[in-house]
Amino acid sequence: METAKPKVYEDLEDRRDSSITYMLVGWLCWIFGFLVMFFNPAAMRLGRVSMLVIAIVLAIIGLVLNLIGLVRLKRA
Repeated sequence: METAKPKVYEDLEDRRDSSITYMLVGWLCWIFGFLVMFFNPAAMRLGRVSMLVIAIVLAIIGLVLNLIGLVRLKRA
């Protein structure tokens, strides 16, 4: 009777694909953040500052996702 060995390592191709996906989503967050900043002057005239907060949050999320993807890609 043969026992199943636990999978200790993750497949390199799966790791590479997931890290590229993290980086792609991070770049998309950056692009949407820049789009929000493009419409920010109109929001400032209306007295709303929440668009600036949205742009900052998108930039932080994008940066974190890009860093996670880059670290995973370097380990692969």
